[in-house]
Amino acid sequence: MTTRLRLESVEVRTDGPSLEARVKLSFNEDLHTGSAQVEASEDAWQRAVAEATLRGISAFAGSAFFFSLDSVAEIRTGRHPIIVVTMLMHDGQREVFFSGTAPITDHAYAAAARAVLNGLNRWLEPLLEREMLPATPRIEREGRAVH
Repeated sequence: MTTRLRLESVEVRTDGPSLEARVKLSFNEDLHTGSAQVEASEDAWQRAVAEATLRGISAFAGSAFFFSLDSVAEIRTGRHPIIVVTMLMHDGQREVFFSGTAPITDHAYAAAARAVLNGLNRWLEPLLEREMLPATPRIEREGRAVH
């Protein structure tokens, strides 16, 4: 049994002037999908994938926590470009800043989702262990978050 969220898939598509990202995450046998739509531009996919990942995470974390994307960027240094994501978590009493990174070694879209997970997974582990029932059936729900 894993204690970390796993990235199952990332889909990005352009529809006229907008770009939509759908990110599917799993935790044990539970699946959640987050989606985000942004205005199309050269680097819009980074923001769309990061926001969709946060929305998928929010479906696991519950309504007591709100995640918001602060920034996302591709940094070119060294052998591989790196996606850097900064995020905020609000729980009604405090605001916590997180950051995560992931190299673009295979699929750029997946790197943006992995950067979000890199920044949040360690914090989410104890929360998910408490909140998720071990015998949860495998269902898929759409995540919602304030961004």
